[in-house]
Amino acid sequence: MPRKDNPMYQNPTYDQHAKRLLSQKTIMARLLKRTVPEFKEAAISDIAEKYIEGTPQISEIPIERDMTNAARNVLAAPKEILGDSTENLGITEGWIRFDILFHARVPKSGELITLIINVEAQRTQKRSKLGYALLRRAVYYASRLISAQKETEFSGSSYNEIKKVYSIWLCMDAPAGKSAINRYDLNEHHVLNCHKEHRTDYDLLSIITIYLGEEPEPKEDWLIRFLRILFKDTKTSPAEKRKVLKHEFDMDTTADMEEELMTMCNLSTGIYEEALERGRAEGIKQGIEQGIEQGKLNMILEMLKRELPVETIAQISKFPIKKIKELGTKYNLS
Repeated sequence: MPRKDNPMYQNPTYDQHAKRLLSQKTIMARLLKRTVPEFKEAAISDIAEKYIEGTPQISEIPIERDMTNAARNVLAAPKEILGDSTENLGITEGWIRFDILFHARVPKSGELITLIINVEAQRTQKRSKLGYALLRRAVYYASRLISAQKETEFSGSSYNEIKKVYSIWLCMDAPAGKSAINRYDLNEHHVLNCHKEHRTDYDLLSIITIYLGEEPEPKEDWLIRFLRILFKDTKTSPAEKRKVLKHEFDMDTTADMEEELMTMCNLSTGIYEEALERGRAEGIKQGIEQGIEQGKLNMILEMLKRELPVETIAQISKFPIKKIKELGTKYNLS
């Protein structure tokens, strides 16, 4: 059965904009540079302009068995990077999809690497909140990227044509609140004697997890700092973020990117989750359903205090605009 994440930790609007922002090639290139060994020595500009192939697909390709390649047949060509990729798929509606999927060529060798980037923009990595171990889900996704290559990347028994895959997971919180980057690979272990196979024949699947902690560290890793500015920093204005990105990371922002930064600043996942968490705590005494409603009220009031547009608040909270305006008047926030 499809998973159902705890509704307390869902913010689909933020999620959508986070994926669109992350799928920008200039941002993706920095992610690959820091986390994927094959790109360690490559220039960020080369990764963005030469090695990332075509247009990353956003929420287009289903994960389930027998559906991955069926959807690929429907999608004759990748859509624009910021296009709404799920509106006209028809037969794929309701399927669980890879968030971002694209091919990239390794410098020097020219070998294709298939990567999947899954953005958990407003969700948590904690097992107690998700109801499962996130790493197990990552293993499943990476395995599907391998098995789905049959009849697309190779046919029959041409297993030498299997492409290496990376499943990279960006989590907006961290174990014990401390930022971290982990990588999980297939390795050879010699149980009896020492027979070595070519590493390229088994090193075909890697999982990378990136955890963004609550507070910046004294000597913060440059990628963590970069991602924190994009996804976690709710106090810095988009205009100031643009200056920091240029000064510290030599990255020019496009109009589309700036629009996403503005939207995500307004849709701050912190407002959403903290308010719902307070409502959940109150729900222990008042009943869970009533507590969740209280959490939504807290969230709406917090967004009104920050002067977010009423339409944006309605989109996030699913409350009628009329009701939000009434709350603003009641609490002198309109």
